[in-house]
Amino acid sequence: MCNAVASLKVEIGKSRVYAPDMLKNTSTSDVDAGVTISDPLRHLVVCHDRIEEHLQILESVIPRLRSDSEQKRQEAREALDKALQFLEAMGHLHTQDEEESVFPRLLANSGDERSAVTELTTMLESQHREKEAVFAKLAAHVAAFPPAPLPPSPEQATRFEGLVSHLVDLYRPHIMVENQRLIPMSEDHLRKSDLGEILQEMRARRSP
Repeated sequence: MCNAVASLKVEIGKSRVYAPDMLKNTSTSDVDAGVTISDPLRHLVVCHDRIEEHLQILESVIPRLRSDSEQKRQEAREALDKALQFLEAMGHLHTQDEEESVFPRLLANSGDERSAVTELTTMLESQHREKEAVFAKLAAHVAAFPPAPLPPSPEQATRFEGLVSHLVDLYRPHIMVENQRLIPMSEDHLRKSDLGEILQEMRARRSP
């Protein structure tokens, strides 16, 4: 783990950093490199935890981007780049897991709760699109920063802080709803055969 991410890991307390050394064209399979998926619903919750950890990194770099220390600015940019790369890759994988594997099977097996499940999955899909749009703005904004370790302009730093806040405010309630409603509904309605198929699809998405 690079020093930049390691130092920020200490600052966000008990959070753990899982991001590998990814390049911008790294396959999405790399975000789960070395992870064995045995329980698909539990893996969704674990992914939520990992996303939260990287949101915390985005929040933690804000003051360091404005630091007078060239080293701290460099570390912040390295950690920022890795966090963005992780969130882009994991966000894509996680959304596929839910929208292509979980949601259709949950709807097919929802029985008397079909109306509630339809309302929930429609809402979650809409939130996915909203998060993707804000993330794209954030990534494009960071790409326009001057080369590290030069600091962003005050205007760029303020805009960055606003976009991070917006993304975090979208993600955290979304994760809470999925943990508190989607996962229990899935546990109630998905059959063992459904979970087996979801597991195989999740593993296939992460295959090289």
